[in-house]
Amino acid sequence: MAKISKESARIVEFLEEFVEKIELLSLTMLFKWDKEREYVERYLETTTGGLKNFFKNRAEKGHSASNVVKTEDGGVVNKPAESRRVPSMKRRRAEAGGSGKEKVIDLTSNHCCGKEVSLEEVKLITEKQKKLHGYAGEEDLTSVWSEHFPISVVAEEHFQSKTDLDLIDSVDSVTRAQFMQVYAARLLCIGRYEELKAREEAEQKKKEEGASVQKLVELERKLKVASDQLAVREKEMLELKTDVEGLKGKLQKLDKDKTDLEARVVELAVEKKEAETSKENHGYAMLEIVFERARKQAEFFYPDLKFDNLDPIKVVYNGALVDDDEVDVEGGGDHDLEE
Repeated sequence: MAKISKESARIVEFLEEFVEKIELLSLTMLFKWDKEREYVERYLETTTGGLKNFFKNRAEKGHSASNVVKTEDGGVVNKPAESRRVPSMKRRRAEAGGSGKEKVIDLTSNHCCGKEVSLEEVKLITEKQKKLHGYAGEEDLTSVWSEHFPISVVAEEHFQSKTDLDLIDSVDSVTRAQFMQVYAARLLCIGRYEELKAREEAEQKKKEEGASVQKLVELERKLKVASDQLAVREKEMLELKTDVEGLKGKLQKLDKDKTDLEARVVELAVEKKEAETSKENHGYAMLEIVFERARKQAEFFYPDLKFDNLDPIKVVYNGALVDDDEVDVEGGGDHDLEE
């Protein structure tokens, strides 16, 4: 639609609109569309006036589409088509010379021998039997359905032995007629049996096919259910995969936080050690300050004495200055510690 002209697009839209509403597109309906008539006339290459002239010329030449009869004054009148009545088989038999009261099967009725007869079934049998009850032409002269097959010659050569003829001639014509009727009836019985059997087999096959179709439908339904469940499982797996990816990201972040915390613990341990060392050094510094303050006070009170030998890390032990770590202060009362 994007590649055609604007006029063609309008024509296509018009046709699509009317095809959806009615089954057929008539010229009468076509020319009632007045909004874009010029496009329609250009599409059909005709006009309303041209169409009227066309039908007028046909009427003048006697080629009107309707069944008309000319009158003496030149006018025309419509004449309905003559109906054809198909006489019944009973009537045709009577017209052919029969009395019309013979005991024949009247196929115009839907009942025969106390049973309801389907005329559609009779018609169907007739249509199907046409090939078997006719001739097939001259395509294969060896076929018994060929119109030139020598049936009498074959019967003469193969089915007319003297023994058989004497046997047939030994009985009267009534017996022979009865014999043919009996076998015809038996063949009819067997033929009807085979027909009903074939129908039963066809119905059984149809039921089996229906069961197969039903089974196939059920399998398709189960397949659809399984497909839907599979789609749900795939969606859930995708969501779980997304969750796993998210948890992996969180785990990586936690591992990083753990590494940072471990590094921080090491830093805090170092800081603690430094703080403990700083605390110990601070104690030592305080001890040094107090010792120096005491020494200066002693010098103030005793200016004539020399305090150069004073040492904050020595103690008086057994009349001598010794290092503090050389004296076992906690060893008992045997030691004479002087401060």
